Amino acid sequence: MKPRFLAVAAFLVVFPLAASAQPPVVLTGVVTTRDDGLSLPGATVTIAVLNLSATTAADGRYTLTLPPEAVGQSYEVKVTSAGLVPRTWTFRPEAGTATQNFALSLTFQEEITVGSRAVGVEAEKAVPVDILTARQIENAGFTETMQVIQALAPSFNFPRTTIADGSASVRPATIRGLGPDQILVLLNGKRRHNTALVHVNGTVGRGSTGVDLNAIPVSAIERVEILRDGAAAQYGSDAIAGVMNIVLKSGKSPLTLSAKAGEAVTDQGVGDNVTDGRQVDTSASYGWSVGSGWVSASVEYRDRNRTNRAAPDLRDQVRAGDGGNNAVPQPNHWVGDPDARDTMAFLNAQFPVGKSGTSFAYAFGGWSQRDALAPGFFRRALEAGTQPRIYPLGYLPKIETDTSDASGTVGVRGVRSDWFWDLSGTFGRNTMGFNIVDTLNVSLGPTIPPNGTEFFAGTLEASQFVANADVSRQFEIGLSGPTNLAAGFEFRREGYQIHAGEEGSFIDGGFPNQFGGPAIPGAQVFAGWRPSNERDESRHNVAAYVDVEGDVVPRVRLGLAGRVEDYSDFGSTADGKVTARFKIHDRAVIRGAASTGFRAPSLGQSNFSASSTNFLNLGQGLVPVEVATFPVASAPARALGATDLKPEQSTHLSAGLVLTPLDNFDLTADYYRIDIDDRIVLSGNFTDARIRALLAPFGAFGSARFFTNAIDTRTTGWDLTGAYRMAFGDTSTLRLSAGYNRNKTAIVGKAPTPAELVGFESVLFDREQTRRMECGQPRDNIRLAADWLRGRFNGVVRGSRYGEYCDPRNLATLDQEFSAKWVADLELSFRASHFTLGAGAQNLFDTYPEILRFENARGTATAPGAIRYSTVTPFGINGRFVYGRITYRF
Repeated sequence: MKPRFLAVAAFLVVFPLAASAQPPVVLTGVVTTRDDGLSLPGATVTIAVLNLSATTAADGRYTLTLPPEAVGQSYEVKVTSAGLVPRTWTFRPEAGTATQNFALSLTFQEEITVGSRAVGVEAEKAVPVDILTARQIENAGFTETMQVIQALAPSFNFPRTTIADGSASVRPATIRGLGPDQILVLLNGKRRHNTALVHVNGTVGRGSTGVDLNAIPVSAIERVEILRDGAAAQYGSDAIAGVMNIVLKSGKSPLTLSAKAGEAVTDQGVGDNVTDGRQVDTSASYGWSVGSGWVSASVEYRDRNRTNRAAPDLRDQVRAGDGGNNAVPQPNHWVGDPDARDTMAFLNAQFPVGKSGTSFAYAFGGWSQRDALAPGFFRRALEAGTQPRIYPLGYLPKIETDTSDASGTVGVRGVRSDWFWDLSGTFGRNTMGFNIVDTLNVSLGPTIPPNGTEFFAGTLEASQFVANADVSRQFEIGLSGPTNLAAGFEFRREGYQIHAGEEGSFIDGGFPNQFGGPAIPGAQVFAGWRPSNERDESRHNVAAYVDVEGDVVPRVRLGLAGRVEDYSDFGSTADGKVTARFKIHDRAVIRGAASTGFRAPSLGQSNFSASSTNFLNLGQGLVPVEVATFPVASAPARALGATDLKPEQSTHLSAGLVLTPLDNFDLTADYYRIDIDDRIVLSGNFTDARIRALLAPFGAFGSARFFTNAIDTRTTGWDLTGAYRMAFGDTSTLRLSAGYNRNKTAIVGKAPTPAELVGFESVLFDREQTRRMECGQPRDNIRLAADWLRGRFNGVVRGSRYGEYCDPRNLATLDQEFSAKWVADLELSFRASHFTLGAGAQNLFDTYPEILRFENARGTATAPGAIRYSTVTPFGINGRFVYGRITYRF
């Protein structure tokens, strides 16, 4: 018994000594202010579960000593300081010393600003948010903001439209297969204005307006946040599919000069291959201190040459029966990117206000100018749309667009009695002028007019002013964690104008066409706006919201939001949202959300008015017809049964799972269903003789169309993401990421047909538009990326899969389905102390979509032999692009 007693006694004495001999875990670091980078004394760093707390010293340094048994556990570290936004960090201790620095900010600008108005919960939101970081943006290798986002976010679609009038230079972009106007775009958390352009041609997003993200230079962007969830109750109209927030560079940063140059290297180019797709992009950015504040500025210039992937036009050109064997240079069509010159400048600034150090004034905004030249369809000499004495071999009319975009925000924000407050005003304006060159007005006869073969067609203009007042505060109300309350008020005024073009661009000169029949008036390819088309419309709305979020019980976080808005042109709406997050394990979270939403009809949709020459299939191939787009309130539209537009109403349901099976491995899966009622679309072209008779009192129109709440849709799909980071020694890191999006949109209901249009239901929303809505965008997308960093060397490989899609036509026999395609990108770079050299290739293996089935047919409705590829291909038809870049940081 004695030996056993001695053994037990020895264990009881030695084990505590051994345990106490294990080293504790030490967490140390420095707390600074994010606005100026200065050390922050007096800040508190706490681990509440362990009842540990430390106060930073004069140099901002803190030290926390954790017990040895803390190793392998997970703890929340919280950093607070009076008047600053608190930060939280999840810490999994290992034996020894760990270092973690924190930077506290006065404002939410540096926090993730979409999805939740609470701070410190970025990685655990109840809704999916994609973050495109500065490193990802730089390594993407693209110069256009929309291209960067498309390369990194599988739910984002940016088709490279061509031969689409203004939509060729201001291209539509979508998320989750919905419309360009069903995602709300913010800049530094403030609503961004839409473009003046209404997409009225056969492109994705036909009948919509949207934000021109390419007017924001890549060099000015710090990161992009994409909320993939309905958020109208939080942020207002347009947020049916989600919210995208572009965050500008801020604070002090070195002067950075960058230049990139490249061109298409492919065997499919035609014409001047020396400059096919050649592109030069230069930029400069700099952030400097001004007193206790800072200013960050970026300027960028991009020069992009056209691409052309047209084939020879094998139809008769000058006279019937010539077989195309004549002096007409081939290819006579231009199918590809426009010529474009972009100049952009953006500014972001912040300064302290008063002596308290808890209030700041801020300002940001920018200006961009894009001059583009895009093609129309070639007019053959034997067609009615030409005058052989002016163009004996036919001609290719072109559209010059002059797009100017400007915006500015000023505001003040701060902290008072633990309330964060923010007051701001934002103004944005977009104008788009159209000049038609190498064209003619057939009705003016066979003599070249005094101003030659070009006409100014008019200008579109859209403007927006927004005033915001927002407050938020955290409260302890007896729940398991603090509850965040946010509330705000918004006033918005929008304007929309159409300015007429010069008389020659729209007038009917009275001369017949070359065959003796009536000539279509106006400039070929794009008839100018007439004085009767001019508009000067405006509206205003006021809105208020409340947003509450907090941990109601351990591991369960709930959020509630409600918003009311009142519009001067269609009345009031109210919407709500509920979110939930259940932490079933430290490495697993279940999340879900349900919300209602709305999208107010844009002023462009309510008031757009135009007459243009469209090529329509009327059973005799492509025939030029004058098509009028009437505002819904106009007498001709009312004669066709048009009624005032209503806001779209939506219901958004989502559920997801977030897993962290390993410390450096994250997985998310989210299902969504979006139901939209009273969706606003542009009707088909009414061309029947009965319709022309209804319109006869208003003019001789060959065809007419108007906007209408014609359909109800349901969109369902999945989003999957994965990210893994591994280290190889001290100098090498590999980051792997994957993203998948699948969506399907179905038309589940149609509005009653107006009495005036009974019998024309198939035209009100025709089969071409139905197909475009249901299959015109990829059914699924995959994005894969590997980013390897070793010392000064960096290599990035991306693989993008664009799923099946269709190119719809009014005739079922002309429809075509396109199979999925993989596109690979590669970039290699070397970083020294001040400069970075990089070289890469986009579409490395020169991938193209399938050729249209009617490639060499003569006079078919879709491809006269010249148009080999669909003009709505999601990854474009330019082929391989090879480039080099250099960046110098002073």
